[in-house]
Amino acid sequence: MSLSLFRQFAIFITILSSYPVHALDTVNFDLRWNHQFQFAGYYAAIEKGYYQDEDIKVNIRAGSAQKDNIDEVISGRTDFSISNSELIQARLQGKPVVAISALFQYSPEVLLSLKSSNIHNPSALKNKIIATNSGQLESHLLAMLDMQDSPLAEPLTIIKKSDFALEPLIAGKVDMITSYLTNQPYTLSKMGIDYNIMDPQAYGINFYSDFLFTSEQLISTNYRLVERFQRASIRGWQYALANPDEIINLILAKYPTTKSVDALRYEAKMMSTIMRNDLVELGHINPSRINAMAKSIIEFSEQNYDLAAMDGFLTSTEDKSIQQFQWRLRFLLLFFIIAACIIGLYFRLHHKLRLEIKEQRLLTRQLKAAVNTDPLSGIYNRRKFAKCYKHETERSLRYGGKFSIVMIDIDNFKQTNDTYGHEFGDEVIKKVASILADGVRDIDTCARYGGEEFILLLPNTDEYASGVLAERLRKKIQQCTFIAQNNDIVTITCSFGVAQFQGNLDSTSRFVVQQSQHEGTIACADKALYFAKKNSRNRVCYWSHITEVLADTA
Repeated sequence: MSLSLFRQFAIFITILSSYPVHALDTVNFDLRWNHQFQFAGYYAAIEKGYYQDEDIKVNIRAGSAQKDNIDEVISGRTDFSISNSELIQARLQGKPVVAISALFQYSPEVLLSLKSSNIHNPSALKNKIIATNSGQLESHLLAMLDMQDSPLAEPLTIIKKSDFALEPLIAGKVDMITSYLTNQPYTLSKMGIDYNIMDPQAYGINFYSDFLFTSEQLISTNYRLVERFQRASIRGWQYALANPDEIINLILAKYPTTKSVDALRYEAKMMSTIMRNDLVELGHINPSRINAMAKSIIEFSEQNYDLAAMDGFLTSTEDKSIQQFQWRLRFLLLFFIIAACIIGLYFRLHHKLRLEIKEQRLLTRQLKAAVNTDPLSGIYNRRKFAKCYKHETERSLRYGGKFSIVMIDIDNFKQTNDTYGHEFGDEVIKKVASILADGVRDIDTCARYGGEEFILLLPNTDEYASGVLAERLRKKIQQCTFIAQNNDIVTITCSFGVAQFQGNLDSTSRFVVQQSQHEGTIACADKALYFAKKNSRNRVCYWSHITEVLADTA
């Protein structure tokens, strides 16, 4: 029997095991808030027939403050819903909820203040009043404040409960409120009020949000329905992000909303930045990030949660498919017992095919790694970085976003190499690469740029936050010691150059704009690095500071 014949046989077995065909399933789907672009993918999946393609009829219902969506799903009154990090807290409390997808790669919830308050960073929150939706800060906000040694631990800071309303902030009754990047900043801009945003993502806090979830009961009894619903929902989101104006018109026509066309467009633009990530698929969930979120919730909670409660939170429908296939195979073997010799051959060829596929996947991964990975340090090479840089520049120009470049160079590396040998120099390069790679976020790009030089691309990060990260990495490298073959204890330092790209800067930054457009953000970071190495090394220098010096001397 040839391999091609075996594949035909396998397809025949799969077709037989798939009967009967799914009947049309009706499911209830509760949104988290009122109708808006935040749920555009689900509207698109209904309108374009993606759910119907999966034999599903969806009753979509707007959320409300009086409804607890998690309890609605657990009780079976609804089948699917949306939640933020409170879903992980519910799982830690023992509630049988299961995450299907994470649509937002980081939380859009930020701290918002009026520009006149001069609150620019967490250290300025002492003696301030913060209003939040629940009367307490979410774990990703607490993690940001904890990292910056915020004074929130002191009783001088007051936290009040609100509903994301702007009136107390505008009236001066509170100093800061929790806000969504997609909503309140637009309203303040329309009112002509300047504001400041304190975004945890800019400080390296990278929490998922807008989980699509269901119950353990549904996924255990009808995992194929969950699988089909997830597949259609992702198709809907892909369409909505590619066709925002069409879906905005759909929302206005069919879904009661309080938002204007401009507000929905602003929401769509901001969501595209939060949701798009070329490094992972739409809706992807990294288990290690879920684990980090759970640990953060445990750290800032007064309850004694057990991390083991997270087991099963990301139950895969693929596991259920394998189990179901095994039962169907046993059933089919009863009918094919007289063809035992054919079944034996089937298993032998099946094993051969699995080995062949495994070898092919391994070869594919090796080839991909060889193209994009530096063989010595194990991180991205310059070729891969150039692709990421080009994409991020185009994205920022199109959507008006910003990003930063950090150039790093090992100080006196040639002298170290000449003194202790190339093998020792290679160990230094590998260790510095490891420190840099471990110190950045999943959405960041870390690469070896050449020789002893490295480079970081930090999306949605301004120069100040990039400098904070660079300083932290500089200290960590300086604290690392190496032992040479002659037992000398060697300390390595690095110099850092930081530059920010921003598509639309105001006229007061014209000098920076001209320089950045002419030379590119990488060139600006490289000049900042040169300035750092020229001025005593082992330091972090900013391109904006250099341009101020150049402007003064011009």
